[in-house]
Amino acid sequence: MSNNTIQLLQELLKGQKRFDLALKFENAYIEDFKIDNWNGGIGEIVFYVNPIYFFVLNKIDEDEKSLILEIVNGMKHNYYEISTIRFAINEKIKSSNISDTVYIFVDEAGDMDFSPKGSKHYMFNFLVKTRPFQLHEYIANYRYELLERNLDPSLDKVLNIEAFHACEDNKYIRQRMFETISTFTKEAVQVYSYILEKPKVNPDKRKENSVFYVDNLTLATTQLLDKIKIDRNFIIITDRLPLQANKNALIKALKKGIKQYLRANGKVLRYSIHHHCSASSSNLQIIDYIGWAINRKYEHNDSSYYEMIKQYLLEEEVMTRDRVEVHY
Repeated sequence: MSNNTIQLLQELLKGQKRFDLALKFENAYIEDFKIDNWNGGIGEIVFYVNPIYFFVLNKIDEDEKSLILEIVNGMKHNYYEISTIRFAINEKIKSSNISDTVYIFVDEAGDMDFSPKGSKHYMFNFLVKTRPFQLHEYIANYRYELLERNLDPSLDKVLNIEAFHACEDNKYIRQRMFETISTFTKEAVQVYSYILEKPKVNPDKRKENSVFYVDNLTLATTQLLDKIKIDRNFIIITDRLPLQANKNALIKALKKGIKQYLRANGKVLRYSIHHHCSASSSNLQIIDYIGWAINRKYEHNDSSYYEMIKQYLLEEEVMTRDRVEVHY
C-alpha cells in the first residue's frame, strides 16, 4: 500500500469526527505483510507511529480498530482482505535533544476599562508543556491547508490566515481548532487561569494600567509556579505585551517578582522570559483558544467550548471571589 494511505486515512477519520485518532497518525508510515495465502491472501498492516502516540494507539479498543480496518480495506491493496493492524515505533523520527525544560505560554483576556462599558473580567491564562510539543506540527499544517484552499477558483473568499485567533476565526475554523485542541494527551498539558472580577478590584490597585498589569501577571505567574511545584528550568513566553509604554520597566518588575519567589522558596533554577507575536508559536495560539473558551464561560455564561478544554485545567482561580465590595 502507498504511504499516501496515511494522509487519506487521516482525512477519513476526520470525516468521522475522530480527530483524536487522526492526529495520532502524524509522521507515521506503513508496511504490509501477507500472513495467509487463503483465498487470494490475507494481509496485516503495521503502522510505524510517533513514539509519543505509540502507547495510546496500542491500547485503542476493538471498535476503533474496526474503524481503521474498515477504512484501509476500502482502499486499494493487494490482498483479499486486511485482517489485522499493529502499531510499532517509528524509529526514523529524529530524536531531538529533548530537554526537561518547562515551557509556560501566557495570554490575557479582557480589557483595562474599569467601567460598566468594559469587560466584566480580566484574566491571565497559562499553558504548561514540555517538548516534544504535541499538535504543534498539525496546527501549522492546518494553516497551510487553509491557505491552499485559496487556489480553488470556485471559492470567492480568500482566507489570509497568518495565525489562529479564536475571536477572529470563523465558526468552522474555530470548531476544527477546538476539536483538535481537545485531543491532547491529558498528561501532556496543564492550564491555569487567574481571574479577576474587575468591579471588585480596589481602585488603588488599578490607578495605572502598567502597575495593574505587571502586579497581577507577577502574582499569577508565581501562583502557577507554586501549583506545579516547579523544580526544573523554565521558559515563559507571552504574547506581545499589551502595554508598550514602560516595556522595559514591566519586564524588569516581572523578573524581580519571579526571582523573589524562587529565592523565598529555596529554588535554584534558571529561567528566561520572552514576548513574541502569536504568529510565531502554535502554543500561543492554543492558549489564545483555551483562554477564549474560559473567557466565554465567565463573560457570556457560554460553556460550550469550555467543555472541550476543561480536562486540562489545573485550576481556574477567581481571585476576587470572596470580596464583597463592588466599586462600580
